[in-house]
Amino acid sequence: ANANKVIIPSGHTLDASSGLTTPSGHIIQVLTQEITAITTTNSTSDVATGFTLTITPKSTSSKIKVTAGMNGLQVNAVQSAIAFHLYKNGSFHKYLHAVIGYADPVQYNSDATLMYIDSPSTTSAVTYAIYWKRGYGSGTCYFNNYTTSNNTTRSWFTVEEIAQ
Repeated sequence: ANANKVIIPSGHTLDASSGLTTPSGHIIQVLTQEITAITTTNSTSDVATGFTLTITPKSTSSKIKVTAGMNGLQVNAVQSAIAFHLYKNGSFHKYLHAVIGYADPVQYNSDATLMYIDSPSTTSAVTYAIYWKRGYGSGTCYFNNYTTSNNTTRSWFTVEEIAQ
């Protein structure tokens, strides 16, 4: 009856040093961030969205799942669109989406969930950030753009360490 029981002495932590292993596919840690303010850019070069999270993986074999929910996306000019990019440790890492908030022939708000699985192969801190720009066309790009009032829409950013 006690074969499956693990007894940890008082004052000790249950972690890899005490023999614990996390089964493959299980989430080890989660970090998240939210922005509710209407946010804009008209830049044609990458600029920070304000979403930045730093995670320190527990294992070199872990995967990092990066997910962003960008809501209330709009460009206020026809035949224009927003592009989103993932940055890792301050440098461009991956394209996430190139044609969001596209307006033709009318403007409309859209929402998007962006996701990428990374294999950082490190136990050192890794910083992930979402950058954006006007991918093409003219006008101003928005997220959390519901014009009735500010702070009524929520965009979010999450990084998760997944055991392998």
